[in-house]
Amino acid sequence: MAINIDKGRTALLAMDFENDLVHEDGAFKDFGFAAMVKANDVLGKTARLLDAARRSGVKVIYVSVKFRPGHPEAPKSAGLFQAVVQANALVEGTWGAAIHDAVAPREGEPVVTKRAVSAFAGSDLANLLSNSGITTLLLAGVATNFVVEGTAREATDRGYDVVIVGDCCASASQEVHDAALSTSLPFLTTISNLDEVTAALG
Repeated sequence: MAINIDKGRTALLAMDFENDLVHEDGAFKDFGFAAMVKANDVLGKTARLLDAARRSGVKVIYVSVKFRPGHPEAPKSAGLFQAVVQANALVEGTWGAAIHDAVAPREGEPVVTKRAVSAFAGSDLANLLSNSGITTLLLAGVATNFVVEGTAREATDRGYDVVIVGDCCASASQEVHDAALSTSLPFLTTISNLDEVTAALG
């Protein structure tokens, strides 16, 4: 399926590619995220997506989930964040909270810090997008059923056109990933892939 992208009004959000989540030695290495990232070459595909966006002039924005030592900002009611606290993961200034070298930001590319699931939660992303005149978002990230789905839902509510680059996303398993992309999200967003998006970017 061919898609059309207005490059001057589009931003690529590269979300939650921290070492603790996607690296084989990260704090969540036993949760399945890193295994799926490796099996599906998500880092390699995302690196190619980033290169295509940069060449085309599409704005690249990184979204990073991390917390101060002790995790005072982490939502206390959610099991997801209780696991982060228990693992002492995603702490600002640590290797685990750094974005994986394979998809690291280049100089001048903004990195937005969030404190919950959606990229908009507790961050200045909305202001950054508004000030840049962005109307379309390309989403890539880990996990598909957390940051990608959460951001897609909120972005749609905020009036953005959303394109999810499915093979630049991963979750705890292929089944969870596929379920996230095949239930509600097709009714809210465009589900695409690296080849389609790079072709649209030229």
